[in-house]
Amino acid sequence: MQSWTQAILWLSAGLYGYLIVHHALQAYLSKDRTRNLWLIAFLACCLIFSFVDVRMYQATPQPPPNAYAYAIGQFIASAFCAVLFVELLNDLLGLGINRWARALWFVTLPLPLFALLGWIVIPVYEPRPIILGGYYIQADSTPLGVVYSALYLFAFLGVFGVAFLRWRRHNPLDRLLLGALSLMVPLVTADMLVYYGMVAFLPTWNYNYWVVSLALSLRLNAQIYQLTRELAQANRELQDAYRQMVEQERLSTIGQVVRGIIHDLKNFFNNVQSLSDVGIMRARKDPQFDSARYFENIRNATQQAHQYLMDLLAMTREEADVELTEVVPAQIAREVERLSGARLLNPPVQIVNNIPLNLRMRADRRYLMQLFLNLTLNSIQAMRNWSGERRIEYEWVEHPEKTILVIRDTGPGMPPEVRDHLFERAITTKQGGSGIGLMLVLRAIEKHQGTIQVQSEVGQGVEFVCCFPTPPMLEQTPREMLVEAA
Repeated sequence: MQSWTQAILWLSAGLYGYLIVHHALQAYLSKDRTRNLWLIAFLACCLIFSFVDVRMYQATPQPPPNAYAYAIGQFIASAFCAVLFVELLNDLLGLGINRWARALWFVTLPLPLFALLGWIVIPVYEPRPIILGGYYIQADSTPLGVVYSALYLFAFLGVFGVAFLRWRRHNPLDRLLLGALSLMVPLVTADMLVYYGMVAFLPTWNYNYWVVSLALSLRLNAQIYQLTRELAQANRELQDAYRQMVEQERLSTIGQVVRGIIHDLKNFFNNVQSLSDVGIMRARKDPQFDSARYFENIRNATQQAHQYLMDLLAMTREEADVELTEVVPAQIAREVERLSGARLLNPPVQIVNNIPLNLRMRADRRYLMQLFLNLTLNSIQAMRNWSGERRIEYEWVEHPEKTILVIRDTGPGMPPEVRDHLFERAITTKQGGSGIGLMLVLRAIEKHQGTIQVQSEVGQGVEFVCCFPTPPMLEQTPREMLVEAA
C-alpha cells in the first residue's frame, strides 16, 4: 500500500515540478507569458491535489490525522484545476466562451471561504476499498458541495465537448491537443463509476491530471516551436529588407558624393586645360616664350587632383585601428563642402565654415571626414523639400581640455521621439533613409572615445555637438585667416 501511493506522489512531484520550472522559464524568456502563467497555476493546483489525495489512501478504514483539512484542500485544488482548465482550453483553442469562464471564476472565488465555514465538506468519512489494496478515505459533501462538484465536472467535460464540436475549425496543433486530452475520457468515466459505487475505488483523478498537464504542456511547447520558426523566418525577411535598405542608402550617398567629386575634378581639369591652351597660344605668337611657369602651374593642378583622389581613397579604406594624427578641422570641413555637392542643388544649400584655420586636433582624418560628411549629407537631404532657410554651419566651441565641434542646420528639425533615439539602427530623419549614415557618425565618435549630443526642435533645425577628449591646439596665424566662410 505504502509503496504505490508513494510512487504516485513522487511521480506527481517530479512531473509537475519539472513542468512548473520549464514553463516558468518559458514565461520569463518568451513574450507568451499569460498562457505559461495560467499553466503554472494549473500545475501547482494539480501538485497540491496529488499531495492531499495521497494522504487519503490508508491501509485501514481509519481516517488519517488532519483528514478534514486534507478533504478541504483536495476539493479546493480540484475546483481550481477545473476552472484553470476551462480558461486554458478557451484561450488556446479560441472557443469564445469568455462569459462562461468569468462566471465560473465568479462562483469559485468564494469557495475557499465556504469550505472553511464547513459548507462544502463535512467531517464524515466513508472508507472505500481500493482494487490495489487498502482504503480510500472519502469525505462526505454537503448539498452545496455536491452542486459545486457537479458544476466543475460539467465545466471540465463541457469545455472539452465544445472544443470537439468545433473540430474542423482547429489547426493541426489544436487537434493534436484534443486527441491527447481524449485519454481523460475513460479516466473520468471510471471515476464516475467509482463515485456511484459501481466498481471498486481506482485512483483515476491523479492519472487524469497527468494526462491533462502533459497535453497542455505539449501544446504550449509546440506553439512556441512554431512561433520560433515563424520568428526566424520573419527575422530572415527583415535582414533581407534591411540589406536592401542599406544598399539603397549606399547608392543614394554614393550618388550625392559622386556629383561633388565630378564637379571638383572638372574644375581641376578645366584649370589644366586653360593653362595648356594659353601656353600653346603664347608659344605660337612668341618664339622666345618661356613655358616653364605654365608647366609648373599645370603640375601643381595635377598634384592637387592627385592629392584630392588620395584623400578620397584614404577616407573609404577600412582600417581596424584608429590612426591619430594632427589634422585641421577647417580643411576637412572645406573638403566635405565640396564633396557634399550642396552648391549644386536647386536651390543650393549654403555652407558656412566658422572653424578657425589655425585650429589643430589629434584625430583620425578618415573617421573625422566620415563624421562631417555624413552629418552634412543628412542635413542636406533633410532640407531637400524645406521651404525655409537652407544653411549648414560648422563651429568650434573653445574649451581648454576638449575639442568641441558643432554642426548645425536651419532645416525642419525633428520631434523628440526621433531625436531621443536618433543613433539607434534604422532611425533616420530622411524619408526613405535607413539611418546608416548616423550609425557611421556614432562609430566615428566612439573610435575617438568622444561623445555626441543632439539638440533639435520641430521647425528649428538640428545641432550636433561633437566632443573629443583631446585638447585643441592653436597655431599663431594672422587674424584675417582665422575664419573661412564657404
